[in-house]
Amino acid sequence: MQLAGKRIIVTGGASGIGAGTVKAYAREGAFVCVLDRNDAAGEQVAAEARGYNAGEVAYFHCDIADPQQVFAVFEQAGARMGGLDVLANVAGVENSGAAEELAPEVLHAMWSVNIDGTVFTNQAACRLMREQGAGAIINFASDAALAGMPNSAHYAASKGAVLSWTKTIAYEWGVKYNIRCNTVCPAIRTPMYEAWLADLSEEDRQAHLAAEKLRVPIGGSMGDVDEDMAPVMVFLASDASKFIDGQIFCVNGGRNMVRG
Repeated sequence: MQLAGKRIIVTGGASGIGAGTVKAYAREGAFVCVLDRNDAAGEQVAAEARGYNAGEVAYFHCDIADPQQVFAVFEQAGARMGGLDVLANVAGVENSGAAEELAPEVLHAMWSVNIDGTVFTNQAACRLMREQGAGAIINFASDAALAGMPNSAHYAASKGAVLSWTKTIAYEWGVKYNIRCNTVCPAIRTPMYEAWLADLSEEDRQAHLAAEKLRVPIGGSMGDVDEDMAPVMVFLASDASKFIDGQIFCVNGGRNMVRG
């Protein structure tokens, strides 16, 4: 029970890393509020997490690209839990396209979730955490922000913005409010990754998988949500990481390595 008594919001909790994080937090005794746009899947994840009989779990509909929804739902969730100790902002979108052909509406759709949604959720969390003088925010970037990703320049750029934003608030809010903020760069098998793979031609897909075998020292492929990602998320939400702030955690089997 590493998270007993912790009050946590997880965005994008209906699938993939978000769902795995919700379940891991519930198993460790936290009170978890699951946020997502997919109500059916979100309610299902919440029900499964409640089945552990370790921590409380509630579901809220929320589109993180809508600031009015974000601030209202965070206030409701905070009231439900009696405060907020941790935000795991997992929600994000990914798609591909040639850099020279990216249309304004495609860029806007990417920025609105990955950049604006990160800013809105973090601001809403800060409003709750600063009242108690402590908190932890975990944002999600990507290996694409560190090394680039051909045919996904807008995605890589959006995640690069997350890195810069998080490092900045880690200092600013750490000094003012004792809120620590860190970023995770995962290389994990998720429905979003599988959809990206499916969007590739067969030739490109096989080339990608072959390249991964050579590029990833540990395992030769993307990692597993429950085995590889969830323990890191528990650590970052726990008091064991209370002196860690402004850092990038690459959970990627060594696929890309952060250089100082």
